[in-house]
Amino acid sequence: MVNLIVLVIGVLFVSGICSMVEAAILSLPLVKARILFDQKRKGSKDLLIIKENIHIAIATIVVLNNSVNIIGSIFVGREALRIFGDERLAISSAILTFLIIVISEVIPKTVGEHYKIKISLASAKGLRVAMWSLRPFIQALILLTKNFRRGSAGPKVTEEEIKAMLKLGKDVGTIEMDEESLCNKVFKLNDLRAIHVMKPIDKIYALPSEERLIEAKDSILNSQYSRIAVYDKDISNIVGICQQRVLLREIAKDNYEAKVSDFMARPIFVNENEKTDDLLTKFQAYHQHLFIVQDKSKKNIGIVSMEDVLEELFGEIYDERDKIVSPPK
Repeated sequence: MVNLIVLVIGVLFVSGICSMVEAAILSLPLVKARILFDQKRKGSKDLLIIKENIHIAIATIVVLNNSVNIIGSIFVGREALRIFGDERLAISSAILTFLIIVISEVIPKTVGEHYKIKISLASAKGLRVAMWSLRPFIQALILLTKNFRRGSAGPKVTEEEIKAMLKLGKDVGTIEMDEESLCNKVFKLNDLRAIHVMKPIDKIYALPSEERLIEAKDSILNSQYSRIAVYDKDISNIVGICQQRVLLREIAKDNYEAKVSDFMARPIFVNENEKTDDLLTKFQAYHQHLFIVQDKSKKNIGIVSMEDVLEELFGEIYDERDKIVSPPK
């Protein structure tokens, strides 16, 4: 009788440990494993490797758990048969099945999900050893199931999942509403193109390249733009970019006979389908705040500034030169 009790307790305990570890590892997000690794928590290195090879880890746990349940049930059944005989074998099997479901499955998985961080870190080293020991057998199983997993591979974390986590964080109060809004706008940058945020060529403020400063003086003084496009003959033929402060400096020096073209810099052209997040990178790389947007035929169709892109993130940006229209009372 003692042997039977020891066998039952042993099967339930080992099976329960496997179920608890499985629930903890599965419920712990990969992002959290990376955070634990960055925090240098004990066992986090093994845990991160496990999460990055989760299909091998889960296969290992399933093999161990089912092996314990099947082999353990055989030994328990044989011992129960010896003690109680054939007439009580069915009752013994039913009791063992009930105990496995409740004590080795339901309760351990609930505990594993609730204490997933502690259990995952504590069990990571042992699970990696088990994964290494059973690797040849697990690899054979993976090869057998390869056809069922074909086409199922994808990104480990998708944009939709991150947005869902942001919304969940906002709902539980760990993320502010403005933080969620800003993060969603960052994702939106990758969907917007230059053509979506640019100012059309027929609506831009620009100066003729051959115009003298004396002729453009009033226009320059009243301009609300710090950077001014320069065109040759036709406004669609942008040939340069001038900084307003440079032109104002020359006007202050009474250098009225100089032409606008004397102070312009070479323009930088971008395609209309350039992503807005790539535009930000180019603004930094070229140390420029204004690009000329071209269509597929290299025709100038508009201009886009760093401010245009930043306003997609932070909303309308005003400075002291902008005219702010107050809403009607």
